[in-house]
Amino acid sequence: MAAVNYTVRLDETDKKLAEQVFNELGLTLAAGLNVYIKTVVRKRRIPFDLALDGTERVAAPPRSAITPEEKMKSFQALSGLLAGHVVDLDEERAERILKQ
Repeated sequence: MAAVNYTVRLDETDKKLAEQVFNELGLTLAAGLNVYIKTVVRKRRIPFDLALDGTERVAAPPRSAITPEEKMKSFQALSGLLAGHVVDLDEERAERILKQ
């Protein structure tokens, strides 16, 4: 997988606060953002609800087909990213059970 650079403009305070949270989790800001991106790719959605005034939901964009090869690349990248970090899969398991 080829790596690319991408520049993101952030509020300085938000960046510092996010870095503190990721540091407590044993991640750098870049690693934390990569975990977020991998979660978006894996779940094919933003991994939290978006709402307007707490009531209306923002419609999800149409899903595009992800090939098995793309899924495997995402899994391998995430596995490499999380190597050496403890990952709690109980939340993931519970989420899948609740959706059934």
